[in-house]
Order: sequence, then structure tokens, then C-alpha cells
Amino acid sequence: MRRTTTALCCLVLSGLLLRTSTATADTLTIAPTYYHIDQQKHLILINKKPAELNGNGASNEYLNLDGTYTLSRPIGQISTELAYQAERDGIRFSVYFTELPIIRITASQPIQDTPSIYARLSLAEPNGTVTESALGIEFRGGFSQSYPKKSYELSFWQDSTGAASRDVRLLGMRNDNKYNLQAMYNEPLRVRNKVSHELWQEIHQPYYRLQEPEAKSGIALEYAELFVNGEYQGVYALGERIDRKQLKLKKYSNGITGELYKGSEGAAGTTFSGLPDFDNTSETWGGFEYKHPEEQTDWTNLYNFVDFVRNSSDQEFFSTYQQKFVLRNAVDYYLFLNLVRATDNTGKNLYVAKYKKGEPYFYVPWDLDGVFGTDWKGEVSTTTDDLLTNGFYDRLWQDCSATGFRATLRTRWAELRQNVLTEDHILTKFRTNNNYLMQNSVYEREQLAWSDFHPVPDQLAYTASWLSSRLRYLDATFGAPCSVLTANSPAANPAVRLYPNPTTDALRVEAGTAATTDFCLRDLRGQVVLQTTLRGPLHQLDLRHLPKGLYVATLRDEQHVTTARVMLQ
Repeated sequence: MRRTTTALCCLVLSGLLLRTSTATADTLTIAPTYYHIDQQKHLILINKKPAELNGNGASNEYLNLDGTYTLSRPIGQISTELAYQAERDGIRFSVYFTELPIIRITASQPIQDTPSIYARLSLAEPNGTVTESALGIEFRGGFSQSYPKKSYELSFWQDSTGAASRDVRLLGMRNDNKYNLQAMYNEPLRVRNKVSHELWQEIHQPYYRLQEPEAKSGIALEYAELFVNGEYQGVYALGERIDRKQLKLKKYSNGITGELYKGSEGAAGTTFSGLPDFDNTSETWGGFEYKHPEEQTDWTNLYNFVDFVRNSSDQEFFSTYQQKFVLRNAVDYYLFLNLVRATDNTGKNLYVAKYKKGEPYFYVPWDLDGVFGTDWKGEVSTTTDDLLTNGFYDRLWQDCSATGFRATLRTRWAELRQNVLTEDHILTKFRTNNNYLMQNSVYEREQLAWSDFHPVPDQLAYTASWLSSRLRYLDATFGAPCSVLTANSPAANPAVRLYPNPTTDALRVEAGTAATTDFCLRDLRGQVVLQTTLRGPLHQLDLRHLPKGLYVATLRDEQHVTTARVMLQ
């Protein structure tokens, strides 16, 4: 009797196992780490590697996630390039597989500009690595906060109080307590900012790398997809920050401190178009924000440098500027600025840094979204035949000495055009990032999240055409000879007159005897608002389309560079 009972139990257990095996053979089960569901958009996003899911060769009719979903069609080989349909309790969901990391942020309070509010973050990578942490989160950016898709500043905390910070290493980037999530809302392909930062770091490295091997000249960016309180927000660029730690500037100790200032506006100080008084009780001056050292605020050094650029004689400027600013950095940033044509980065979106006391200043670029044939709003800007500049570069452009700015620029440009700055190398970066997003159906999901996002099919072709024209112009301009500067060569053309000034609607320009003069008018944000080539001595420019305010005019001919303020009332 006992043997019969045992045999019967074994038979029943065998049957149960058989039925369980039969029931799950057509079911794809995903661990909670890997699936992410937006109940409002009816979207399921799974970021477990398809190669691992395709290993058993089974054809799946069901998805086992937080429950069982019935697939509209059986899935054989899973692809990141396809959208699948599944249903549960009469509700149809779109199911995607992606190889991008996925970030989930959960906050109990509304996220705002400032201060940061407490939230929880979970970052799941396709290899199974999960990073979880408390953090403070707030919106970041200026004008970009008006966009529906927000960028975020992340500050990692030890706990919900935020009293102590926590360093984390995300996606192979630096171990730090602060990161940014960039929305890229104004980027047609969501690739320009990332490509530009990659390119800058191939062009330039800090001059003090031997002393500071971990110092970087810019930031790393990695793509991730974002959910906030269960709502899918699309693709983001998770990135490092420009700060003392990233640049390895000296800390505030025994008077050897480094310096760091952020150009947050295109204003008198950042564009070297003026010299306003400073106040050491304020953390802003002339369009700059004070960043380091945090222990004290003292604008004296930066003020003195802007004063030197604005007011020093030619003899003093050309004989000493290389002691005050790193020539290689000035050259590399100028050719980079003009290569990508970053119209919003001549003073704004640009850091000025100093490694330590007694060392020269150098530039560090930031927010490189309005580039490669688009402006800061993401709109097409087809111009390829101009030079972007500021008051500092206006003076450097006149240095035609054998070891000066123009000679170094010409040599450096020719060197970089052999490898880093070839059309093929740059366009490969665009294609690589674009293909990565396309092969993971990111653009399709971006449209689900943001209905006004419409990827333009020929955007890569436009970028390639724009780049080709831009390189041709810069080859001719940077490669052109520069007449040797003499002590008697004036910085400005005394024959140039702009009147009436102030004006209400039109500006008359007497350009002197030069055959052609390039005229550029910028607002105090550094934005180019009017640009033209003047042929002949006398011209009248219509300014009625411009808002009232103060502008900076730059006139450049073969011998002179002249800057002047223009007031429009």
C-alpha cells in the first residue's frame, strides 16, 4: 500500500511538472530589474540583452512581467528594432526591447527649478548591474526650462535628508556625487551635443596632464532612457559636470588655489565687450558665475584679465598675453568653436579656468547643442562662411608673429585636418550615435513621449553637406597668410564711424577705404543678430527688426578689427 501511494504521488508530481513545463515553454519571463512599464502610455520597455533572451530558441506567446501579457503574435527572435503588441486585462501595450540603460526616478513632491527635492533613483543596465540611491533632483538650464521635456541636475545623497553626499560611478563615468540629465529637446537627432563633446576631447587635453593624469578637458556623456514617477520621458544624455574635480584644479590651500568661472550669459565680461565694476559680495559679474574657490569670492583676477584684453596697448598685449592665457587652448577652442559653429558659445556656455595661482587661464566648453548647422533653438542655420569671435579673439586675430596666435592656428588646423577633423571621422561619429539610437527604436519612442518630435530623414545628409561647406571655408580662412604685425599697426580702424548712435531704426556705417569689411552685430548674450559683408565706404543697415537694447558691433577688414557699442532705442 505504501509503495502504491508513493508511486501515485510521483505520477501526480510528474504530471504537474509536465504541465508547468508546457505552460512556460511559450512564456518569456523577465525579472523586475529589466522591465519598465508606463501605464498611461501603455508602454513596456525591456532592457535585457536580446542575445540572452534568444538563446533558448523558443517561440514565445506570453510575457510574464508583473502579470501575464498575451502577445498578439508569437515572438521568435527578439529584435530591438521592432515594436511588439501585448494585451493584459483588455488593455493593449506596445512592447520594446532596448540595449540602453534605463533610469527610474521616483519623487513624492513636484520637481522644481530650485531647491532640489528628495527622490529615489534606480539605474538598470542591460548586463544586470543596478545602481540605487537617494538623491536630490531639480530642473537645470535657463531658456531650456521653457521646453516641455526638462533637463535635470542630480545630487546623490546618503539618505533622504541630503545632509551628506554620496559618490557613485554611473555608466563608467567618474565617481562623483553630481551628474546631469540632458534632455536634448532642441536637438533634431539627439546627437549633436554628444558628438561635439567627444570631438572636443579628441582635439584638446589639459596642458598640465603630466601633473594631473586624471584631468579632463570636458565631459563624458552616455545615453539612457528615463522614467519619472512611472512616466516614460524618452532618451537623455547622462553626463558629468564641469567643476574643480573634473578639471583637477588646485584646491583652496596655502594660496595655491585654482580658479573657475562659468559664462552663464553673453555679457560685457564674458565677451570682453566691456568692463563693469565688480562686487565681491556677489557671485555673478559681467555674465560670469563664480564657481571656485568656494571658500571666498574675489573677482579681482578675472577682472584684471578682462581689463588687460580690453585696455592694454598692442605692445603689452602681444608681448604678454601668452603668460595670461594658454595659447594652445585659445587656438584649439577657436578652431573648435568655428568648426562646429557654436553661435551660443562665444561667451556664454563657456568656462574660464586656472589650474593654480600664477598659471594662465584656459577655456572649457559647455552645452554644445546649437552646432553643426543648427542654432540654440534647434532650428536650421545654413551659414558656413563666417567666423565666430569675441573681444579676446578679435585681438588675438591680429597677432601675426611667427610664434603667435595666427601662425599657431594655421599649423594646428593643418595638423588636425589630417586625422581628427576629417569629414569621414566627424561624420562617423554622427552615424555611430544615430545608428545606435535607430537600432534601438529610440526615435520611435521619443515620438511616443513627445508628440512634437519629428525626426527629419535627411538630417544626416544635411549635416554632411553643411560640414563639407564649413570645412572648405575654414581651410581657406585659417590657411590664409597673415601680414606681420608692426608696432604701428592699429587695432581699430580710425576711419570707421557708426551713427546715429543711439539710433531708433537704422545705422549708418562708414567703413573706410577697405574694399570689403565684415560686419557683425551681437546682443549681450553673444548671439549674432545681424551679419553682412560691406563693399565700399558707406552703408545703411536696417535695425527695425531688432528689440531695443545694447549691442556690440565688430567690423573686420584685412588690416583692422574694430568693435563698438550700438544702442537701439
